[in-house]
Order: sequence, then C-alpha cells, then structure tokens
Amino acid sequence: MADIVIDPGDEVGQGRPRTLLLFQTLVLIVSAAAIAGVVVTQLPLQGDPLPGVLSIGVVASLALAVQGMFILIQHRMNRECKRIEAIWRTRQAEMLEVAGRDELTELQNRRFFYERMQEELEIAHRLKKPLAILMLDVDDLKLINDEFGHQAGDQVLRSFGRVLNREVGENNVTARIGGDEFAVILPGADRREADKIAWRIWDELAKTPVNETANASIFLGVSVGTGGYPWGGETLEEIIHWADAKLYANKLERKGFKHSNRNGKDEKRLVAAVVDVLSSALDIRDKMTHRHARRVARMSAFLAREMKLTDDQVLQIEYAAALHDIGKIGVTDGILFKDAALDEHEWHEMRRHSELGYRILNGVDFLRDSAEIVYSHHEHYDGGGYPRSLSGTEIALGARVFAVVDAYDAMTSRRPYREARSQEDALEEIMRHSGTQFDPATVEAFMRMVRRNPDGFRDEHEEFGTRVIEAGKNGHDSVEARAGAKMTPLDTL
Repeated sequence: MADIVIDPGDEVGQGRPRTLLLFQTLVLIVSAAAIAGVVVTQLPLQGDPLPGVLSIGVVASLALAVQGMFILIQHRMNRECKRIEAIWRTRQAEMLEVAGRDELTELQNRRFFYERMQEELEIAHRLKKPLAILMLDVDDLKLINDEFGHQAGDQVLRSFGRVLNREVGENNVTARIGGDEFAVILPGADRREADKIAWRIWDELAKTPVNETANASIFLGVSVGTGGYPWGGETLEEIIHWADAKLYANKLERKGFKHSNRNGKDEKRLVAAVVDVLSSALDIRDKMTHRHARRVARMSAFLAREMKLTDDQVLQIEYAAALHDIGKIGVTDGILFKDAALDEHEWHEMRRHSELGYRILNGVDFLRDSAEIVYSHHEHYDGGGYPRSLSGTEIALGARVFAVVDAYDAMTSRRPYREARSQEDALEEIMRHSGTQFDPATVEAFMRMVRRNPDGFRDEHEEFGTRVIEAGKNGHDSVEARAGAKMTPLDTL
C-alpha cells in the first residue's frame, strides 16, 4: 500500500484566505455600519453638513487603514506560509531520499529500485521505447569478509558502488537490492547497450582494485545478468526473472567450477547443485510442461544404461536431458508464449535456443559434454533437423538418445491443447520415423526398454544424479536417474 503524505501547505493555503476574508468582510460591514450611523445621526441634526462629512471621512479612512493593515498581514502570511511549505517540502524530500537510499553504499535501495523500475516500464510501454536492466551479484563476498574482515568487505561494497555509478552514467539508476546484490535501470537502452555497460564494468574492475590493505590489493569480480523491455518480457516480473536467470548462467560460466581437486562425493553434490540452479532458472519461465524435463532425464538415463554406455556418459546424458531447454531463457516471452503460429523471424529466434543452451552450459567444465548434446537435440538422423543439419553419427550419441525419449514423453503427456496419446500409438510413431528422425539403433534399444518396463520411468521425487541398484529387473543392473524437485522446464520445439 502506498504511503499517505499530508501536505501542510494545503491546509494552510485553504485556511489562510478564509480567515482573512472573514476579517476583511467584518471590517467592511463595521465600516459601512459606522458610515451609515454617521449619516443617520449627524446630517439630519445639523444645518452644517461639514461635521457629518468629516465624520464619514474619518470612518472611511479608518476602514481603509484597517484594510491596508489586513493586506499587509496577508502578504506577510503568504510569505511565511511559502517559507514553511518550502521547509516542509525540503524535509519531505530529505526523508524520501533517506527512505530510498542504501546507507552503506549511498546507492538507491531495493524499495526505490522496484518503484522506479515500474515507473520506467510504464513510460517505456507508453512511448514504445526500450528499457534495460542489469542485475549484478558480487562474487565471493563471504570469502573477502572471512579473509580481510567485515570492515574491508563493507569498503569493497562502497567502492563497487562508486564504480557502478561512474561506469553506468548519471542518467541511469543504480541500486543495492541485497547484501551482495546490485541492480541498474537503463531507460532507453536496448540489449546491446546493456551488454556494453556490463563489459565496461568488468573491464574497470579487472584493472583497478576496489580496496587495498597493508597485505593485499582486492580485485572484485561480479556476475551480471541483463534483461529488458520488450526483448526480455512485458511485465516487471518477467524482466526481473529473465535477468536473474541470465545472472545464474553467467555466475556458473565465470566460475567455471574448477573441481579437479574435489573428492568424488563432493563433486557429485556440486554437479547436482549446479543442475538444480539451472533448472530453477527454467522454472521461472513456464509451467506448461510441468515435470517434462524430470521425466526425460530419468528415461534418458535408463535408455543410456540399456545401451551399455559408461556411467560418465549416462550422467552427461541425464544432465543434458534435464537442461535441454535452458536456452529458452534467451527467447522472448512474446515468442515463447505466442498463441498464433510463429512467423519466419520468430521461428528463427525460437530455434536459437539450442545454440544459446550450448553457450550457457559450455562455460561449465563438467557440463561441456552435456552442452554438445543440448546443441544437437533437435538434429534429425537424416540431416533434416536444426541448427546445423547434422546427420547420422555426426550427431552426438547423447542427443540421439534424448531425441527418442523426448518425442515419446511429448506424445504420451497431456497438454493444454491436446490429449495424451497411448503408449502403443507413440511407439508406432517412433518406429515409423526410425532412420529418418531417429537413430535406428537407439530406437531398437528404446523398444526393448519400454517393453520390459511399461510402467516405469515415472518416479517424481528424486534428486539429480545416478545410482546403480543391484539385482535390477530381469537380473540386469538398473539405473535410477533422479531429478530435482524444482524442475519444471519448458516445452520442446
């Protein structure tokens, strides 16, 4: 609810003329009565009219003097009221400034950022102009606090605030919206301008330390996500979500997650956490194909095991299946959720999601094999797919595995615009496209797996990762591919 502000100037301004008018009217009435009294009492009783005229003149002069006095008082009251109003408005502006400013960095605060962002978005809507934002997250602030102390950490944040103000320019709005989280509003800027400013911030931080102690110079790293109107959404929530998702991806890409010295258990936990973070980025975009990626990740791991692939291959395929639509965070909502058929330009933008997904995952060391699978998951065995028109064994094996599973799940799942197809119909459709859309060897293995496990692959309550269960069904080792509870990704095109 908006704050209610009472303007004392309004009350004074309304009361002042009413009070003075009352006094002035009273003086006029009294003066008129006095003059009338003089006329009535003096003129008929005296032969000489001069005294009566003089009396009338005296009364009239007194009335004019009193009126002049009231006019002078009114002018003084006007000046005093204006002075009081000016003081009040100055104090109010100072209070609003304090309420909207972060005390540590002297940037705007979270409340100010969201209120101003809504205002700028409404202006952008009305004037049909672009609007961009940067969401920034300071890397390793906890490590700085632990190593150098919280005072040094605070100084780092203050210095970063000054860098941010300097690099983004005075016409833009900078804010600290959390402990190590910052944001910038860029009215009139498009995606390219937002990216340029992000690079400028990185370059400045790379060449200049934000704090220097007796023993060290502290160079700060930040992760940045860009969002904006209209290319990143139509509403404030969509734009913020877009920027947050890109921020997550950039943080993973920048860190690269060098984990060669980790033990196996810690490494698996880290991988699972990364996949969960990325899947959460997808979760904010669309609920239409709820649990789709979790199911295909699970089934893809089963199929990979059926084809006697190694444990590492199984994991990479599972992660790729879970994140196959990660690139759709770079597709505008206007295209992603369009009710009508997409035009040629929109189809081109939509099909870029495979490449965008590859670029996001390729920056993470342990997801580079998965990145190639994501890049190729819309390729067809006969070369009729996209984005690179690969064919046969040119297509990553994991992508060939995923393609079959993805098609099967899409056909057997109910969607808002159609009912689910039966398992038999779906299998017949896959068989019909074996050798064209799908790899025949993968189709054969998939048929064996489904016939043996007609009701399997639907466990919804596991976390990411793969484990071998001894004495699996029919004497085979089976794999339980476990997908995180937050996974609700986008539909497949």
